[in-house]
Amino acid sequence: MGKNKNVTIQMVADRAGVAKSTVSRVISGSPRISEKTRKKVICVMEELNYHPSAIARSLANRISKNVGLVLPSDEDFFLNPFFQKGLRAIVKTANLRGYDVVISYDESGDTKSIERLVNANKIDGAILMRSIINDSAVNYLRDKSFPFVLIGKSLKYDDVYTVDTDNVVASEKLTRLLIQEGCKKIGFIGGDSNTVVTIDRYRGYLNELERNNLEVNKNIIQENEFNELNGYASMKAIIESDSDIDGIVITDDLIFNGAIEYLYELGKEPRVNLAIATFGSGVQKYPDNIKVFYADVNSVKIGEQSCEKLIDILENKKLDKNDMKQINLIDIIDYTIK
Repeated sequence: MGKNKNVTIQMVADRAGVAKSTVSRVISGSPRISEKTRKKVICVMEELNYHPSAIARSLANRISKNVGLVLPSDEDFFLNPFFQKGLRAIVKTANLRGYDVVISYDESGDTKSIERLVNANKIDGAILMRSIINDSAVNYLRDKSFPFVLIGKSLKYDDVYTVDTDNVVASEKLTRLLIQEGCKKIGFIGGDSNTVVTIDRYRGYLNELERNNLEVNKNIIQENEFNELNGYASMKAIIESDSDIDGIVITDDLIFNGAIEYLYELGKEPRVNLAIATFGSGVQKYPDNIKVFYADVNSVKIGEQSCEKLIDILENKKLDKNDMKQINLIDIIDYTIK
């Protein structure tokens, strides 16, 4: 027999001789209801052929089965392979766990969009896809005690759940590969200096130069927005500043693409000995006279684990303090193709 659409939760409550709220608690599995009352209500539900809809169960539990995803405000966000792959991984993982994804987009420093989702009970938890200094979204969600996971790390709090690679160590390894290649003048092109990932990768670069007694030359260090145009401009500024530069660390796929575009225009002859160490999500096209080392940032795993961790939190699965720390997913690979 199918569900009787005319039966309401109030009718179940009246037949069982309990309050409507008691029936709701039985539906939600609340531990506040005695076994005797639970059995009585379930018996009446069966008698009346009443089966609560997914919406009714959600309302009873006060959950939406939605995960909020807070995207960076970059205009080129959807062009970035890291975010493309991470976004797909989050949506796929959420779907497998029975959740949908609601996307929030706020300008830097603005939390109106995420506040609207939280206040309207449209999401149960949130994933922040980038960490910045004094992040307003982190401040807001933490103050509200609202469940969230940060992709990256917080420089301000040590009680925030995060999923991240150890970007300092990874950048040290990439810079070391250039030094082992024989590079003596190593530049750096990073993204927005307000982002924690740029801060960490720049720190790793400096650590390795200092460890090997190499000069830190501010003229061959560039930090800007995460896009190809700034990658092009940064590479141009560095080459024009020091034509003897033989190595560069680059922190992002889009920046790398822009830098390579400038090198293609420059031609082979002036840049025969240049080696590049870059963070990315896959091998990009580059001139055959340029040697490239890649650090695979494992964006798919980061996306999967951030979503898994958030849903574990929402479903009250036990997480220990180590789950608030960085996880090392970095894999340094020489993708040089000749």
